[in-house]
Amino acid sequence: MPIARNQILITLDGVKDLQKREVAFRCRYELVGFTDDGKPRYQCIYLRDGEPEAILVSTRITPLGPEARYFNIWPGLFKHHLEFGDGRDLRFDADYGIAFEGNG
Repeated sequence: MPIARNQILITLDGVKDLQKREVAFRCRYELVGFTDDGKPRYQCIYLRDGEPEAILVSTRITPLGPEARYFNIWPGLFKHHLEFGDGRDLRFDADYGIAFEGNG
């Protein structure tokens, strides 16, 4: 899926920098499709007050430009959220949508 021109980009190093500087952020996970074997796939969007949404991209740049990072629920999305998320608990609905709970 191509990255829209109006989206800014962030890498894991950028997220680590936000965490190090204790910059408040939220994240959300958008369902972007399913794998060939029917597993849901998500992309991560980071949100900061007063800033445009930032889509998480791979550090490697391909000949076609940066590519969004995609996560399967397990272990990818859970592991990513525990390390680089905003501290809120993930909640899945029957259609694999994600809501958040908690104080993060």
